[in-house]
Amino acid sequence: MSGLPVFFPGQAPVFALPNVVLFPGARLALHVFESRYREMTRRALASDRLIAIALLRPGWEADYEGNPPIHATATLGQIIMETELPDGCFNIVLEGLVRFRPGATVQEIPYRIMQGVILEDGGEESGPTPVRELARTLGDQAQRLGGADFRFAAALSTLRIASLAPGRLADAISGILPLSVEARQSLLDTADVQARLEALVAAVGSRLAKLDPGRDRAEGWKWN
Repeated sequence: MSGLPVFFPGQAPVFALPNVVLFPGARLALHVFESRYREMTRRALASDRLIAIALLRPGWEADYEGNPPIHATATLGQIIMETELPDGCFNIVLEGLVRFRPGATVQEIPYRIMQGVILEDGGEESGPTPVRELARTLGDQAQRLGGADFRFAAALSTLRIASLAPGRLADAISGILPLSVEARQSLLDTADVQARLEALVAAVGSRLAKLDPGRDRAEGWKWN
């Protein structure tokens, strides 16, 4: 399977968070302090280093210490850097690999392990002309947006967008845009590459249309 450097056993530990969406290809730094997630991290480091990052559904506060519902699409990530602290906590960096569709829960305590399937990008081959045209448009928009705000430009400079396949390009741009967590989850839910690109082209195009070219670059732009 694309994006997976190790054998995937068909299940993964799930790190469920209320305000984080990880995209394939992006990196996420986490300070792991809860005892259940410290145990998850230790076991992951001793095996395949895989952890799925999932967004909690609204209302999670009532059962956070348990296993409140999560969104239907998560991202399977791999720990690429880790530091165990003297108090037993961890600082880790996860790299998103692929979309992951959680299914049945096979373990609830001390942390959740769920069966699931890998979601491959769809539509990238079936419609090459519109997909590649959309990817070029999004790349051009990203460069224009970078010219209007130094923070976005700095994030964009870490990406080699010209060499990315359309699906990876969409995920890379999704990962650096300051979108709401709901908008980010919606993009993660969209496995079809053409639909994902269309949503991003519309969102970035709308932002570009609202930019005031005369304002101070350092002020940046505001997102609803």
